[in-house]
Amino acid sequence: MTIIKFAGFISLILAVIFGLHYLFYATIIRFFVITDPGVRKVILWIMVFLALSFFPSAILLRLHVNIATKLFYIISSIWLGLFLNLLMALVLIWLVFGVFKIVGYAPDMRLVSLLFFLLAAAVSVHGMWRARHPILKRIEVKIDGLSDQWRNRTVVHLSDVHLGVINGTGFMKKVAKKVNSVNPDLILITGDLFDGMGGDLPAFIEPLRSLKASRGIFFATGNHEGYLGLKRPLSVIRETNIRILDMEIVELDGLQIIGVPFPEYHRKDDARHMLTQSGAFDAGKPSILMYHTPTDIGEQNTDRSSQQSRTYWFPDTSMDLAKEMGIDLQLSGHTHKGQIFPFGFLTRSIYKGYDHGLHNDGSFHIYISSGVGTWGPPMRTAGSSEIVVITLR
Repeated sequence: MTIIKFAGFISLILAVIFGLHYLFYATIIRFFVITDPGVRKVILWIMVFLALSFFPSAILLRLHVNIATKLFYIISSIWLGLFLNLLMALVLIWLVFGVFKIVGYAPDMRLVSLLFFLLAAAVSVHGMWRARHPILKRIEVKIDGLSDQWRNRTVVHLSDVHLGVINGTGFMKKVAKKVNSVNPDLILITGDLFDGMGGDLPAFIEPLRSLKASRGIFFATGNHEGYLGLKRPLSVIRETNIRILDMEIVELDGLQIIGVPFPEYHRKDDARHMLTQSGAFDAGKPSILMYHTPTDIGEQNTDRSSQQSRTYWFPDTSMDLAKEMGIDLQLSGHTHKGQIFPFGFLTRSIYKGYDHGLHNDGSFHIYISSGVGTWGPPMRTAGSSEIVVITLR
C-alpha cells in the first residue's frame, strides 16, 4: 500500500468515525431535549475529541511510553469499544422511535434512550470482564498414524495474546497459570503474542518463562510482531524457554511441528520449497502447522504488499498447499472472531466461515482460535477469549 493510498484509507476511516460521532451527538441533543447552546457546544467538542482520540493515542504510545500516554491509550481504547456498543443502542433507539411514530404513539424518548444507553454500557462492562477471563476451550482432533507417545496427549494452542499496555504482566501470569493447570505436553503459539503498541517488553520475560510444557513451547510470528519491528519481540522471546520456528520443522517422537511466519515486506519465503526440497518434512508422518492466519501458506512466495492486503480483505482460505502436502492439523488465529459485535459477521464473511473453530476436510483439520487477548478495545462481545486445549486422538 502506497503512502497516498494509506493516507486516503485513514482519511476515509476518520470521516466515518466523525460522521458516526456526529450522529450520536445529534441523537443526544434531540432525544434528551438539550437546547442550551453552551451545553451543546461542550457536548460537540467532547465528541470531536473522542472521535479523534484513538489514532493520536496509539501514535503517542509508540513514540513515548509513560503514565500519561498509557492512560490516554487505555481510555481511548475503552471508549472505542463502548462507542461501538452505543451505536447498536442508537440503531435500536431510532427503530423504536420510527415504529411508534408509525403507530401514532409518542413515548418518552429520553427514558427509551437512557435505557438503551445503559444497556450498551452494561454490555461493554461485561465484555471487558470476558476479555480478562479467557476460557479453556477443549477439543479433540483425530490424526492418522499418531505414535503411541502422542495418543491422548495434550496440546495447548495460544494465539493473539496481545501482550502490551492493556494486557500486561498480570494478565500473562493468569494465562500461564490457567495453561499450566492442564499440564500440557506441548504449547504452540501462533503469532500476535505482543500487541505491537510498544511498552516494557522485557517485563514479560518472567511471566512467559512460567509457561510449562513437557515436550516444549513453540512460536511462529503474527502481523503484530512486525508492527513492533521483529527484533524487539523476538529478542524477548529468545530470553524465555519458547522456541521460535521461522520456516522450520521440528520432529518430536514422530510428530512434526512446522512454523511458518506471517509474511514480512523485507523477505520472500517459499513454504512449498521448505516442505518439498528441504528434506525435513515427511508427508507420511503426523504434522501440525503453525500459521497465524487461516489462509493458504502457498502464497508465501508472492508479493508481500499485495499478500498482506489480501490476507485482510480477500484471503485465500483454500489451505490448498497444506492439504496437498498432507498436513494433518493447521493452527491459526488472527480473526479474533470479530471480537466486538457485529464484526463477527464481517470476519465470517471475509474468511468464508474460517474465522473460528474446528473445520475438517478429510484428513486435514484446521482450528482457528478467537484469541487469548484483545486488540484495541479491551472487551469481547463477539465470542470468548480462549485458551485452546487439544487432545490428540
